[in-house]
Amino acid sequence: MLLDPEFLQRLATALPDNETGEAHPSRPTRRTPRSDSLFRLGRRTEPTRKSSRFERMLARLLRLETTSLHVLLDASLAMTFAGYTPPEPSQKFDFARRFTAMLGYATTQRDLRFEVTALSPARGTRSPIVQHPEDISQLLDYLEKLRAGGTRNFAWALRKRMRRSSRRSLFILLSDFRDRNWEWGAPALLTGENRVVLVHLMDRSELQESGHGLRLEDDIRQRLAELAQRYQLEYLIVPTDTPLEEAFLHAAGDR
Repeated sequence: MLLDPEFLQRLATALPDNETGEAHPSRPTRRTPRSDSLFRLGRRTEPTRKSSRFERMLARLLRLETTSLHVLLDASLAMTFAGYTPPEPSQKFDFARRFTAMLGYATTQRDLRFEVTALSPARGTRSPIVQHPEDISQLLDYLEKLRAGGTRNFAWALRKRMRRSSRRSLFILLSDFRDRNWEWGAPALLTGENRVVLVHLMDRSELQESGHGLRLEDDIRQRLAELAQRYQLEYLIVPTDTPLEEAFLHAAGDR
């Protein structure tokens, strides 16, 4: 089971109300959007502890009002490993699935459109498009059955997916970005009126400093940071040992 039912109940209670930005005791009723802003923020009380950058991003996502939210999930086999010599087991893929499930649940609780696309040639099945709380079981079932496999090609996968994008959306790309060809597909993310968030998933071992020159992970981070700065994209590194439940609840206002 990807998500604990008790956690889901706490998250639903903590989610901010569409109108006031405060936590509500039950799911909010649907309301007419006040604007077309992709990142219009609701009001939020000051947290009792310092928020991480990841939690601040989550707080913004949990207060979106009028956008379609779309997760691009790296489902290649490489997402189950960290390092190359020798590769160690990694929780990147499971972390990405759990993050997607939590975000999808929170999004549908607020009657916003949510979709996920698995970026792997080996995964041809499209996920259901969900928008209401009663739809969430379809998304959770899809993510439960999703397995990492095949080799990724961002140039192919991103361009193919973005060609189908006909509306303004906020795209969240979850990956370890170890495919050196991903930059060939990056321009596809910069078309139209879409907003893009690059979430770089890394195991704690990959974040350790190295005294032996520029490692692959360092090179990837540097290129991603340059791309984000050049095109004004949101970019953040998220360690896979981040306590997701705690981060979501804190971002939602349950302190």
